[in-house]
Amino acid sequence: MNHARSRPLGLSTNEIGRYSILRAINAVANKDWKNAGFERETHLAMQRVHGESEREGSFYIPTDLLATRDLTAGVGTGGGYLVGTNNLGGSFIDQLRNRMVCAQMGATVLPGLQGNVTVPKQTGANTAYWLATETTAVTEGNLTLGQMSLTPKSVGAYQEISRQLMLQSNPAADALVMNDLAKVVALAIDAAALSGTGASGQPTGITNTAGIGAVIGTNLQYAGILEFQTDVAGSNALISGDTVGYVSTPSVAGLLAQRQRFTSTDSPLWQGTLYEGMMAGCKAMSSAQMAAGTMLFGDWSQLVIGEWGVLEIAVNPFTNFQAGIIGVRAIQTVDVGIRVPGAFSLATSIT
Repeated sequence: MNHARSRPLGLSTNEIGRYSILRAINAVANKDWKNAGFERETHLAMQRVHGESEREGSFYIPTDLLATRDLTAGVGTGGGYLVGTNNLGGSFIDQLRNRMVCAQMGATVLPGLQGNVTVPKQTGANTAYWLATETTAVTEGNLTLGQMSLTPKSVGAYQEISRQLMLQSNPAADALVMNDLAKVVALAIDAAALSGTGASGQPTGITNTAGIGAVIGTNLQYAGILEFQTDVAGSNALISGDTVGYVSTPSVAGLLAQRQRFTSTDSPLWQGTLYEGMMAGCKAMSSAQMAAGTMLFGDWSQLVIGEWGVLEIAVNPFTNFQAGIIGVRAIQTVDVGIRVPGAFSLATSIT
């Protein structure tokens, strides 16, 4: 899930540029916000917007800014390359990460939830009857309704930062810390939405939801690509063309980009770049978030991601007091639900 998709505080570009997560961490660690006034203002604003309470030793990051390893100033790969004297006029090269596909494909996000939530859904349709004569009574029928339940589940990430790094680094360190914490959490949510097990605190993702369709992945050809669509359409679940599409792995995308729809023609199954293209008239994306050899097709608006509160950062200034190491923990509370399981179809072991 991409946390940058919404801007509840309406921060300007200049204000986003002013924000420093390291100033906020320093302020919490030292219990002194005098050098982090703007960060304090945004923290308090996030509390008001989301109805959160003040918690000692933590602060809330504005979602305007959002998408583990120890960072120290002494070692280049561990943070030293971010120290100002070693990084004049430059910026760090961010670690490559799996892309967060669910939000890009059109998942429905419900922010600001409180307590357990149930979302009504239709599980069966009413029936229409022809009338034999003008006096024939209409036979009573009833649609059937069900509920999709969302309950809070928390995911977190932890890293340690040296005090020296926070004092010496340039703005690139802010970006690195922000990206590491926010993206690691966001990627975990994205992976859970795709294939969460429903156990050990995880939500139940699409691939483990009962009632989704299935397509044989062995020697996948054009007929199989179309079968995804007929599978979902047969469940009357092709609801929004804007949010219908395929998601697979880069390896599968590469395989299908070399496979022809029609013999002896330049008509690959996967058209476009390997990370974003088209198949059978629908958009297609690839990500290493997907399990090897798998592909999902569906109406991604039927995937619901509920959010309770916002990304919370907690600071432990005594992680390694003697070495001046500060521990930073990020936690987000979410759940995942599928409104119509038949809106998705899965292929595994694709060859």
